[in-house]
Amino acid sequence: NIALASKLLRRDSNFEKKEKLKHYTEIILEENQKLSLQVEQMLGMTALERGEIPLQKVVLDFHQLTTLLSKSIRLQIEDKAGHLDLHLEATNSMILADKIHLTNMLCSLMDNAIKYSTETIQLSIQTTNIGQNLCIKVSDKGIGIAPKYQKKVFDKFFRVPTGNLHNVKGFGLGLTYLKSIVELHEGSIDLQSKKGVGTTFTITLPNHH
Repeated sequence: NIALASKLLRRDSNFEKKEKLKHYTEIILEENQKLSLQVEQMLGMTALERGEIPLQKVVLDFHQLTTLLSKSIRLQIEDKAGHLDLHLEATNSMILADKIHLTNMLCSLMDNAIKYSTETIQLSIQTTNIGQNLCIKVSDKGIGIAPKYQKKVFDKFFRVPTGNLHNVKGFGLGLTYLKSIVELHEGSIDLQSKKGVGTTFTITLPNHH
């Protein structure tokens, strides 16, 4: 897409229509951001595998972080006539975690929900307490994942076939990185999904007392 947009910019000398120029430059910027993210994920995975990423754990309020991040993602969702619902019901939302990696984890899950939605985006984030743990559920009503692929989604480089959904790109590292980060926080991650109905990721992290 970067190459195509660049060729069109070079070939099309008629820029009296500013909309066309804006469209081409937006394509280049968007694709450049995607490429940068993919490179960062590759480098991050390599560093994780080598044990070169020390976690800077601090006491965090997960509800506060979720509310903050949801403000920016909500604009993106509502721009597409979608809905984001927060059900922050945990009585103890305090955890000991690396703020940067925890932010990346939550953003990755919300971004996946947007990318894998074919029609109206419906995303919900729910928290509860189970024993001494914080349970986080991120649910969407997207395309879902077929049973035969569900055990592979956390495998490095595996990407679920998306059929006609051509705007989903990447190296298949997002969920692998996510699982690694959750496990480094002594937590667990699981998914429930039904093709054509949607997906729920459940993350369990130890509470801080």
